[in-house]
Amino acid sequence: MEIPITIHSDEKGYFDRECPNENCLYTFKINMQDWKEKVSDDEVHCPMCGHIDTADKWWTQEQLESMQEIAASYAMSMITKELDKAFGKLARSTRNNKFLKITYKPSRKITFQNNPIGQSEEWETDITCEKCGTRYSVIGSAYFCPCCGHNSAVSAFNESTDSIEKMLKSLPEMKQLLTESYGRDKAETMCRGLLESSLGDIVSAFQKFASCHYDKLTGEISRVNDFQIIEKGSQLFKDAAGKGYEEWLSDQELHDMNMLFQRRHLIEHNNGMVDQKYVDKSGDHSYVIGQRLVVKENDAYALLAIIKKLAKGLMTL
Repeated sequence: MEIPITIHSDEKGYFDRECPNENCLYTFKINMQDWKEKVSDDEVHCPMCGHIDTADKWWTQEQLESMQEIAASYAMSMITKELDKAFGKLARSTRNNKFLKITYKPSRKITFQNNPIGQSEEWETDITCEKCGTRYSVIGSAYFCPCCGHNSAVSAFNESTDSIEKMLKSLPEMKQLLTESYGRDKAETMCRGLLESSLGDIVSAFQKFASCHYDKLTGEISRVNDFQIIEKGSQLFKDAAGKGYEEWLSDQELHDMNMLFQRRHLIEHNNGMVDQKYVDKSGDHSYVIGQRLVVKENDAYALLAIIKKLAKGLMTL
């Protein structure tokens, strides 16, 4: 038995999908025409975790619930119709029987409801795969094209840095909301934690971009932390393409980038407590050993500007 079900797209022509990997369940949108014409029935990629599965596994929970409601409505309609037919026939067959007479009053007719399945509202980030041209939409970051699985280092980098910048801009508003909910001291601690972790987020975004770009450029696989070390990362690109970081950054920018990378390392691995190793590697003499680093918004904005400038230059290689 087949039940006809209609699925409508949103106003931009996209419809909802959900990763079937229980450890992910990431939801995204994909252009309905691209889903029909480009995406393989045998292989769909999750934009977040990269999980691969067949095309019939990507229903959202809301879509499954809607389909179950449609199926239940159809089943009840068919059951009622068949019962009315069977008991009506039985009642008619005993109409002239003087020993047995069956009367049957048809139940209220149940109408089959087959309302089209709609989609959630349009999302902010629209992406077009630079390799296959598939159009999809996400909230936050995405790393893989759902059609071909291509990992766009440029798109991921731009999305990550954009998210970090928006977080930094919203810190005053978040601090006010947190103060109302948890008090001034707790709000201050939470916002300071977000600000400090932003350095790690920026370094991570650059590391992923530089690693993917280098691997694509050379056909080799870089080591995990190669691009967290400024001199090493610069030398790798110089050996591969003849240009290091100094091609696009001034001496002061290279110094600041190294210092802020070292501050990120100190925060993550030594709770921000200054030691001799930090002073030696960073060249930062504004602190003495035993003090704790204080990260300011200007530090995060400065590092963002530097890695964006550097990434733009590396993209030309």
